[in-house]
This record gives sequence, C-alpha cells and structure tokens, in this order.
Amino acid sequence: MSRLILFLLLVPILSGCNLLYKVEVQQGNPLSAESLASLKPGMTKRQVQLLLGTPSVNDVFHPDRWDYVHTVARAGEPIKPPPRLTLYFQNDALVSASGELAPATLPRSVAPATSPAP
Repeated sequence: MSRLILFLLLVPILSGCNLLYKVEVQQGNPLSAESLASLKPGMTKRQVQLLLGTPSVNDVFHPDRWDYVHTVARAGEPIKPPPRLTLYFQNDALVSASGELAPATLPRSVAPATSPAP
C-alpha cells in the first residue's frame, strides 16, 4: 500500500519536470498594416508618434531619422532578423521611408543626404 501511495505521489511530481514554459519576449512596437497605410508625406513628428508610437531607436546624431523595429522571440528558438521601418523628416515633416515595412504611400529613400562633419 505504501508503494502505491509513493508511486501516486512521484508520478505527478516527476511528470511536471518535463513541461517548461517558454516566455515570449516582444521588443518594440507592433506596427499594423492600417497604421502604416495611414502614413502620409507632410505629417508632423507628433502625428506619426500618435499613429505608430515612440520609435524603437532615437539617434541623437540623426534627430530627423526614426527607426521602428519589432521582434518577437521565444526562449530556445533562433532570433530572425526583424523587419524594419525607417522614417525621415525635414523641418518636422515626414518626407520619406525605407525598410521592409515602408508603405507605398511614402516615397522610398535609401538615406537623406547629410552634410559632412566639420
């Protein structure tokens, strides 16, 4: 009888060791197709921020460039390169975009011309 009780106690305890919860980690803002389609040239930085959220990367050396990156990773799985969206502004107005998520409503840009550092 005591062996049966011991067996009944050990089976659930040992079988629970096999099930591991893997946390899904999200970084950045998920960008929906509707919000990307709403981007129009001439929008202010504030309008873009209200639509897409704060940029993932704020570069102090390029304040008129906003980068959006969204990754989803699970423990034990390889991380895939995330799709990116880079928005370029001039005089607080949206001018162009680049990256895999760039909408067709905006002109495509490789990078805006910048003046060389003195």
